[in-house]
Amino acid sequence: MKNILILLALLSAGQLMGQSNLGFDRHYHFLHSGSLVADKNFYLLTVIDQTPGIAAILKNDKILSRVLEKRISILKCHVTDTCKTPTSLVTDFKWNRSDSLEVTGELKRLYAAHQQAFNRLIDLHLRPSGYYQRFITLPDNELFMRAWNQYFYGINYIIDQFGLGKKMRYPLIDSPNYVVNTRYYETVLKDIFASLDEVTDKMKLFYQPSFAVALQLMQANDRDEPARFEPLENGENKKAIEKVKTIRWAKYPYAAIVIPGNGPPLTTTPISPDNKIHCDVAARRYLAGKAPFIITTGGYCYPFRGPYCEAVEMRKYLVQNYHIPVNAILIEPQARHTTTNIRNANRLMIRYGIPIDKPSLFITSKSQTDYSENGKFDTRNLNELGYLPYRDKKQISNHEISFYPVMECLHMDPFDPLDP
Repeated sequence: MKNILILLALLSAGQLMGQSNLGFDRHYHFLHSGSLVADKNFYLLTVIDQTPGIAAILKNDKILSRVLEKRISILKCHVTDTCKTPTSLVTDFKWNRSDSLEVTGELKRLYAAHQQAFNRLIDLHLRPSGYYQRFITLPDNELFMRAWNQYFYGINYIIDQFGLGKKMRYPLIDSPNYVVNTRYYETVLKDIFASLDEVTDKMKLFYQPSFAVALQLMQANDRDEPARFEPLENGENKKAIEKVKTIRWAKYPYAAIVIPGNGPPLTTTPISPDNKIHCDVAARRYLAGKAPFIITTGGYCYPFRGPYCEAVEMRKYLVQNYHIPVNAILIEPQARHTTTNIRNANRLMIRYGIPIDKPSLFITSKSQTDYSENGKFDTRNLNELGYLPYRDKKQISNHEISFYPVMECLHMDPFDPLDP
């Protein structure tokens, strides 16, 4: 009997240790809050809001309740007080070092007191979602705190960019629609607080006031890019996804052909000259049987607030000019930069079951091939993403780079709220 108990204990320990390494599950079903912008930027909060036991633990904590009450009080004061500048109105909803330390200290204590409940949330949702893929080698308690840090970073980034008008990572395409230090925008901010005041009775968790302010700032600037065309798997990409299941991959030297966007500088031009070149070269490779799919990638980028989505316009060009079937083209309509063109194409491949142990082709113009092959591009990826969104990158020709996708691409980026 004693030996059996020891064996069971060892098996249980092994299962727990194994759980700390659980990662992405392609069959995981995402939870939804009603806002895809919120879900993609702050999936941790979406999961907590739909996990009553965890929400109750946070709601009933005295220290976290004081944080909530303080921020609701500030929100209510702004409805009628004399504050009118962006700095005076939104700064208190950022997470400074003192606030963050207080909250993380209490979250660590709550985790220790309710470890089983928190581990269940982490292993059932955070790990298999892929949104925290870079943290999967960490034990659950560390992954949990890293996920909270991403919430703090993400909220601060949004408030800095759309509330305070700071020039963040890519100001040419990601800036607010409005100059924030104008009478008009100041009036908008005051009206946002008056509107939020009506729903403060529904704010029961410490993170909700800052979360609500951040989302309202994005909404005021029409920044719904993360939600556009979604859900892709049930709409724009449905036919291609159905075709994925029928492919005999051994027939093809490459799994997919990835075309990066290159936005036109004119609002009257749907597709830029370079993007036409990208498509021409990619079509030749596809028609030669190099890969069964083309992935067009690029969102609404150039010119600022322009009307055309790069991925969609490239698909139209390929269908109209080369008669490539729609079910052979996957669109990725949210990437805003060359780094995320590759990252987001990889996300589709991983989530749709396109093999990542087979190389893919990155097809572009010569100028962009030279840039992407250069070591400076690796450095840019490391600086902006924190990792390389490919492995074994190799230039084949003036227009081709072969590469293998990496799982880290699934990880959500808190410093890119328009394409997290």
